Amino acid sequence: MLALLIVATAADASELFERGTQALLYNRPREAATLFEQVIAAEPVNGRAYLYLALSYEQLEMYERAISTLQRAETMPGVDPGLVRFNIGNNYLHLGDAERAHAAYTAAVQADPAAADSYLNRANVNVSREAYEEAVDDYTRVLGLEPEHPQRERIERMIALLQDHIEQERLRAEEEARRLAEEQRRREEEEARRLAEEQRRREEAEARRKALLNNVLDSIRTSVEETENLSAGSEDIETDADDEFDIAD
Repeated sequence: MLALLIVATAADASELFERGTQALLYNRPREAATLFEQVIAAEPVNGRAYLYLALSYEQLEMYERAISTLQRAETMPGVDPGLVRFNIGNNYLHLGDAERAHAAYTAAVQADPAAADSYLNRANVNVSREAYEEAVDDYTRVLGLEPEHPQRERIERMIALLQDHIEQERLRAEEEARRLAEEQRRREEEEARRLAEEQRRREEAEARRKALLNNVLDSIRTSVEETENLSAGSEDIETDADDEFDIAD
């Protein structure tokens, strides 16, 4: 009896899966989501059901739920991890999270280095991140993997635009570096002139100070000599007076 129940459940899951794919095909994602949720409840390791359920959520703009479903799908046997990570990146893009989308696409190309779509989407994200050289590398890799890519003309045009932008930025950066170097040189020269002027003023002030000290010192010496001479003259006068007093006696 138990075996019959399991077979019946598997058969029901298969029918539900088929109905779910038809709902997706005819743009009925809400119905499809309900059906694939039932499939997963019956067959928890049905990797394709997780992928289709995530696609249903994505069409319903339930991007976070789509991401969590895809992350569960990645642990299922037989699921292509590169495809799962690629779709995770797409949903992060819908959420406006370029950095996580970039990380997901990088994980996708690591899982499948021949996946041109993963490189293409990562290239587009790199443009939005202004990582233009990385974008050129990714676009170039896309054309290397698929020389007849349906968007080859647009990709080549984008590569040309990015390379021109990169070159213009390089020239601008060089000019800016020259301008900054010239400004730095002028500042250093101005600083050197300022320091030289300060040094000259200090030396002149020191010279004036020394000259003033010398003048004061000379005046002090002159005053001392005059005082000594005056004292010497006074002694002579007193002696003469004494002499005269003695004669009067």
